[in-house]
Amino acid sequence: MIIASAPGKIILFGEHAVVYDKLGIAAAVDKKVRVTVDKGERGIRFLSKDFNLEKSFSKKELFELLEKFEGLKTRGDFQEMEKIMEKDFLSPRLIVIGEIMRKYGFSDIDISVESEIPKNLGSSSATFAAIALAVSKFLNKNLTKNEICNFAYEGDIMAHSGIPSGIDSAIVTYGGYIRYQKSKGILPLNINFKLPLIVVDSGERASTGEIVSFVSKLKKRKPKLFDSILDKLDRISRLGIKALKLKKLEKIGSLMTNYYQELKKLGISTKRLDKIISLAFKNGALGAKPTGGWGGGCCLVLAKSQKEASSLIKIFKDNGFDAFWTKLGVEGVKII
Repeated sequence: MIIASAPGKIILFGEHAVVYDKLGIAAAVDKKVRVTVDKGERGIRFLSKDFNLEKSFSKKELFELLEKFEGLKTRGDFQEMEKIMEKDFLSPRLIVIGEIMRKYGFSDIDISVESEIPKNLGSSSATFAAIALAVSKFLNKNLTKNEICNFAYEGDIMAHSGIPSGIDSAIVTYGGYIRYQKSKGILPLNINFKLPLIVVDSGERASTGEIVSFVSKLKKRKPKLFDSILDKLDRISRLGIKALKLKKLEKIGSLMTNYYQELKKLGISTKRLDKIISLAFKNGALGAKPTGGWGGGCCLVLAKSQKEASSLIKIFKDNGFDAFWTKLGVEGVKII
């Protein structure tokens, strides 16, 4: 039996902009997914306590799906990928397993997944990274972090029904803090102080794939507006790195808010996300913004201190939102 875990993530700056080769800053968080791989009897059997699910796939079904995925990826037929996702949300997990087993050999396995990561905090990417590590270890292969990240990225392509930025698979694999740009890759950031940051869950389902597709269509309809916003977001992210390195909390907070105000112009916020931001400012937060795909999911709220962060958590809970403090910069995917 092999057990692997991977952390969730937050995007401090850069969501959506990173898809278009702008700068992103991410941190791994101490909410985790755990994947267990054991010897199976026939094919690939998935077990999930989170979804009360047990489902099996034959070797033939696994490789047929993989072949279809490769063809769709080559043609750029992301609408057909979306249809596959709608039929079976397990398909990205199968893609990761299929890619590994095509390279290293097939084996019958039972695989179970348990996650404590809220939606839009990297739950899918963390699952793919943990699957990649656990399955490869089960096959007696010692993959590099880069290889694990690449396998997880294949899962993200299917899950997002398109070409994701790569920041999610990178941060859940490597852990810590990273700066990321598609054309330049991953660069670790040495951030050695605790941000009094809390996460607030809007309670709304958020589909990153759907929002990324919406943003892509908007780019085609309004290219000048879109490019102007992207340039502003990129500048905010670059200023964000400087503020983080200098430990300037107020500047970090104002930049988070600026990012929210700019990206909101694309029409991807929601009433509940906006309410979280409004509550944050009414109660003395230094800054706030949604994180991840927007369209629902979670917000980040920066407090003036750990004490005030605790007060803000209570305020959000009193207003019907799940809110929690989370440790940032934790270790990436690993065997446990």
